[in-house]
Amino acid sequence: MGAFAAAVVSLVLAAGAAADPGKKDPPVEIKLGYYSQQIDRGRVRIGASIEVERSTPGRNARPASRRPSGAVRIPAKGGAVDDLPEPYPALRVDSTLAQDPQPYGPGSFWYPVGPGRVCIYAPNSVLPCYTLVGTGGAPAGPALDPAAIAASVADRLPLSPGRIRKSPNVTGLTGTDSWFWLDPAPRTQEVTVSLAGETVTVTAELSGVEWHFGDGAGLLAGPGRPYRPGLLPADAVLHGYETRCLPGDSGRNPYVLGSCGSAGYSVKAVVVWRISYTARGPVAASGTLPTRATETSIAYPVSEARAFLV
Repeated sequence: MGAFAAAVVSLVLAAGAAADPGKKDPPVEIKLGYYSQQIDRGRVRIGASIEVERSTPGRNARPASRRPSGAVRIPAKGGAVDDLPEPYPALRVDSTLAQDPQPYGPGSFWYPVGPGRVCIYAPNSVLPCYTLVGTGGAPAGPALDPAAIAASVADRLPLSPGRIRKSPNVTGLTGTDSWFWLDPAPRTQEVTVSLAGETVTVTAELSGVEWHFGDGAGLLAGPGRPYRPGLLPADAVLHGYETRCLPGDSGRNPYVLGSCGSAGYSVKAVVVWRISYTARGPVAASGTLPTRATETSIAYPVSEARAFLV
């Protein structure tokens, strides 16, 4: 602390020496201060502040400050840190809480942070840590479970299905094909979390898209391709409607399908994601998680072409 304070004072003296000796400056008030704060059992943060106020006639004082700080490691007596007071409350290994693999409900789990010391993880929560105690010597504590970690963070994956685009863009026509595609197309997503030296990466990949066209027909395909004149791409998503469905038809036109909505057919795309994970660290593992699905939909009016004899 003495060396740190000396360095601070030297900054002040250097600033004063840099002033022009032939010019009389307005009065300057300099205030020095320092602080210290324990960060954890083995580190403490120390800092100092320099506040300079210069008063000029006709103007308000304009303070300036400089606050250098740093963190240093303070070893305990004998060079070890484990002889400091235990930072975590005690929890018996045979207690109901310690025996529950999901102590705070689905998505929560235990993970070790040291010999006989464990913490609880739950999404979007700050939960306590404990020192496991009981008879028969120091307990080993719960083992790391990469699958549990992966399952708890899988919900953070931003699985956007995109928006349905179509051609014709405004109104479809019976007897001709309408094109559909997702924009932007679903892309592979990843999220990584690290706990107690274990790093788990969860990956979501597109498995397929279930298309529902609103007239009872469906198709299992991919995200489709934007419409382009010319050759038909193999992965294009097309559907031909046989019955019209325009706004106002539902409930009034007896020739439309019962699935015709107030604004047209409801076209829906259900994107199915394949979820997997890999883990590295104290435990190396990989596996799969249950698939997930996200969906998007639009209303699509369909008109009809009529032929007349003249």
